[in-house]
Amino acid sequence: MAINFNNRWVVITGASSGIGRALAECLAKERAHLILGALPGEKHILEGIKDQFQNKYHIEIVTIYQDFAKQGGAEKFYQQCKKLQKQIYCLVNNAGIIAYGYFHELSHKKQEALININLMAYFSLMRLFIEDMIKQKEGVIINISSVSAFQPTPHHAVYGAVKAFVQSLSEAVDQECSGTGVSVHTINPSYTDTPLLKKNNFPDKIWWYRISGLAKPEDIARKAIKAIKKGKRLYVPGLMNTGIHLFLPRLLPRKLSNIIANLVLRQEK
Repeated sequence: MAINFNNRWVVITGASSGIGRALAECLAKERAHLILGALPGEKHILEGIKDQFQNKYHIEIVTIYQDFAKQGGAEKFYQQCKKLQKQIYCLVNNAGIIAYGYFHELSHKKQEALININLMAYFSLMRLFIEDMIKQKEGVIINISSVSAFQPTPHHAVYGAVKAFVQSLSEAVDQECSGTGVSVHTINPSYTDTPLLKKNNFPDKIWWYRISGLAKPEDIARKAIKAIKKGKRLYVPGLMNTGIHLFLPRLLPRKLSNIIANLVLRQEK
């Protein structure tokens, strides 16, 4: 199934910064028209991105503002997209937050918000848009997952658990969509230099950075779009990350893998 974004409408959530913004620019270069989502408080940022990309790439861009942490936020976002009366070819589920610390110390409210944004919004938007895509007999879902989907992540346990949910759901639904013209893909980067890691008590340094460093969102986006156009359903950027996160956990005893994760994901002092 050929994937071609040219002159197609693409929805991207969390588009005001980081991987979302980088993907928006990559897809603008592909001549896609964009529906960009962000928080209401990020309007000034996203409108600037809209003006910049429209002038540079001569495409159409619409902006929508919604908070997925609030009940019904994802459904309202979908309805706003529907009112535009555009045939949506691709959904990029990218909006997300992270919370660093011990599970028993992080507030229930903070972790519930993480689940609402990183899990329930992904689930809801994927379910709503994919039904339309099945009817139109073509479509692409891109879920921004993480290498955290492949093993537990102590010190941000809920984040890793949510990514595991998204990963399993994506792979299962992609199989269900075989022969429909619709495909589901995940992008699974390691830690990336985005505003996500500069909020919610995430430390400036963890031990894992000594091994992997921080990827650039522009590199992740460029490589990911290239991989998806080739039909890859699961894409982990970087050979080292592929080996460590896809293959090493299968070789190590589960308990040992969890001990190592606990050590390397600690804050560096």
